Amino acid sequence: MNVLLVRPHTDDKDISRVMPLGLVAVATVLKREGHNPKIIDLRLSETPQSDLKKAMFEFDPDAVGIGLMTVESECAFRLAKDIKAINHNVPIIFGGPHCAHEPEFILHDSNVDLMVIGEAELTIVELVEALKNKQDLGTVKGIAYKHDGQYIKTAAREKILDLNWLDQDYETLNVTDYFNFDCSHEYLPAFDSFMPLVTSRGCPFTCIYCHDIFGKDIRYRSAEKVLEEIEFLMKEYGVREFHILDDSFNIDMKRAKKIFDMIVEKGFDIRIAFPNGIRADYIDDEMVEKMAKAGVYRLALGIESGSLRIQKLISKSLDIGILKDVVSKLAKARIGVNGFFMLGFPGETLDEMNQTIEFACDLDLSTALFSLVIPNPGTDLRDMVIEEGETTNKSFSDYSITAVNSNASKVDPGQLVKLQKHAYRKFYFNPKRAWHIFQTTRSKKLLFSKFLSLLKLTSAWSKRLSYQS
Repeated sequence: MNVLLVRPHTDDKDISRVMPLGLVAVATVLKREGHNPKIIDLRLSETPQSDLKKAMFEFDPDAVGIGLMTVESECAFRLAKDIKAINHNVPIIFGGPHCAHEPEFILHDSNVDLMVIGEAELTIVELVEALKNKQDLGTVKGIAYKHDGQYIKTAAREKILDLNWLDQDYETLNVTDYFNFDCSHEYLPAFDSFMPLVTSRGCPFTCIYCHDIFGKDIRYRSAEKVLEEIEFLMKEYGVREFHILDDSFNIDMKRAKKIFDMIVEKGFDIRIAFPNGIRADYIDDEMVEKMAKAGVYRLALGIESGSLRIQKLISKSLDIGILKDVVSKLAKARIGVNGFFMLGFPGETLDEMNQTIEFACDLDLSTALFSLVIPNPGTDLRDMVIEEGETTNKSFSDYSITAVNSNASKVDPGQLVKLQKHAYRKFYFNPKRAWHIFQTTRSKKLLFSKFLSLLKLTSAWSKRLSYQS
């Protein structure tokens, strides 16, 4: 079958345009099973409507898969409508983190025929075969669909245990399309030619704001497989920087250190970043030393709040008392640290939010992101907000990156936006921040790159926050 895999276009010019590894993984297994997949990434397109029409008419797909995050759900539904306008009969399949939602929130739209829940690689092959042979969809695990007005959710799909099986076929798209600054998942890349990597799946923690798409049991690719992929990408595409997007890369500290050691042993002159973040409580002195030697120059830490009560509420399971020492050691090793913080948890007070801002400013961070809390579908946080009756609005616009209409804190929405602005001003308009950036930069070229990147980033924040108010 011809299977067109699409990432939606988005109006948000600041959203990451990093390679869609999920679609690459799906295309890889479909190709391996004899199907003909094609990826079209409309996030990269300046003319998404015409590019979509061209792909639909020239490729003539038998099925269309759309991978989406919650923040782009509105764009995905518009995309589904556009596809059906071109070919009303082609089945449209939604997949990705947004499909952690219950089926009625996705399949209420008549343009969406099916949704894949959780990991897609095994499910998509069975689903495509069932569509091809017109078999009973109820036998395919890990999907949902609508039949005779009823929402049907099939049995859950078992997790993929052997991640070494998931070799990526990078020929399913044009890799060099993602070799530029604007495509970066990371705000401050060291080199233009970078690639994202996923070396594990799953996370054992129970943070209430996270999707649970990969489950609580961590599954790892072997260190040898990780090095094999790094070496392939270096030789085949000249990649010099890798952004590792795991949820739980360093929880198995022995494996993480082995990967760093193998990079050093092979003499790879590369740079590594962890833009999704790693756990601060799984970093010891030896880890810092090995990261620095292997080329790690930047990472993020998910801190979220400086309030002990909020830390307990969100089930972060993080001792924030260790952070000052951990961040200081990383900075001394010339590894820049980005702190993730969130404002506006259910019941959170103004004093607690100010605790978070003060806590962030007191750390030796290079950068920080202060996000407004959004109760995404499929998370415990969403259930908590609904149970408390703070909001019952199920509009998909609730999940846009600038939304404040799902606010369940003790601070009103207008004040919450002003507080976010205040957090950025207090954090960045501080001479000590420039010193932290200088301290964690290993070359004048990269320092200049960081300076330009920071100007661009603060400009984007300014525009976004002005729009919010």
